[in-house]
Amino acid sequence: MAKKLYVCKNCGARFGKWYGRCPNCGEWGTIEEIAEGKKPKTTTKVLKPVRLSEIDTGKDIVKLGGEFSDFFSREIPKGGVYLISGTPGIGKSTLLLQLASDLFKSGSRVVYISSEESLGQIAERAKRLKVAEVEAISEGKLENILSFLEFENLNCAILDSIHTTFSDEIDYVPGGIQQVKYCAEKLIDIAKSKGITLFIVAHITKSGAIAGPKTLEHMVDAVLLMEGDRNTSLRIVKFTKNRFGSTDEALILEMTKDGLKRVKDPTLKFLERREFTDGICYGATIEGSYPIVLEIQALCVQTPLAIPRRVSVGFDINRLNMLLAVLEKKLGLPFFKYDVYVNIAGGVRASSTAIDAAVVSAIISSLKKSALKNDTVAFSEVDLTGRLRLFEREKRAVKKLEDLGFNVISALNVKDVKQLYESI
Repeated sequence: MAKKLYVCKNCGARFGKWYGRCPNCGEWGTIEEIAEGKKPKTTTKVLKPVRLSEIDTGKDIVKLGGEFSDFFSREIPKGGVYLISGTPGIGKSTLLLQLASDLFKSGSRVVYISSEESLGQIAERAKRLKVAEVEAISEGKLENILSFLEFENLNCAILDSIHTTFSDEIDYVPGGIQQVKYCAEKLIDIAKSKGITLFIVAHITKSGAIAGPKTLEHMVDAVLLMEGDRNTSLRIVKFTKNRFGSTDEALILEMTKDGLKRVKDPTLKFLERREFTDGICYGATIEGSYPIVLEIQALCVQTPLAIPRRVSVGFDINRLNMLLAVLEKKLGLPFFKYDVYVNIAGGVRASSTAIDAAVVSAIISSLKKSALKNDTVAFSEVDLTGRLRLFEREKRAVKKLEDLGFNVISALNVKDVKQLYESI
């Protein structure tokens, strides 16, 4: 008799009984019953170790030229599985079609598999991007895709997307936790066994996290995130996980009528204006080898609420709360009376802690109703003691910002938040 199990559709956790609220992720109404039969017997094989020095790694590389070659170090490992995510309409399909064209021109056979669009839709985009030589199929059923990958002689494949791919083997709707996990496992298995480099598109949730089970990110070799505001032309692609290299590199792209073009020096690309009012300060984050100047906006207004609001767009809300606590402690500023809103213009999410000083400066500027001097960039981490800090890599970025004519406030000339407050 099959044993009853209960699975959370949100996080994939399994339980022996039903709950109204998942004990693992805290979501309501996501627990559903599944039937689990006996597991089939597994076969074993004799394992034989191989000396790493005897392995010829040169045969396991797919060469890559074109616009994005430097970002991938001009070569992609065979059997490597890449997961790429981003908001709808950000340009994931455009990026991957252009990447497929570059792989084709470099001598690889690559097929674009779409489970979301028809061949006609793909062909229209390919004509606009001038990449009509790319092979494509429109299919969402997993078993058909696996059969194609098994018997075709491919170097690379692109699947758009994992959340619209489905299997008849399990009784779940496409996009659900179990479907995504099952389809991903089967696709990764065949990519590894056949030596096919596989790119998988994933949807994201409202919070910006990759939809589906968290194990999806652990199963793949690399995770790429595509960021940017759809109302602007600039896009940032960066690794959040990379088994094949560094996660420090970033690809800065501009969306044009002919597709995505690489921006050679993106330092000032995210600035639309060069003027200051109260509540605005320029900050910088390092993406790859370039500092990128961003406009940080802050608004402090007296609150009628017992607990003031803290709203942050593009900046970590927990770090904002930490910085406000530091300012209250070290400067005696009464932020318990104010709602505080922080926004990074351009739809960019800043992960670097060197943006701290700019956030603090913008908040103080809004609170004091005093504008900073034009072309001021605040660039340093702020720690819990109120000191400003810079690491060696960031010190090199300060020199470049000064060469561009910016007045840089950093740990090199300002010791702590008290001096920062006095300078505004």
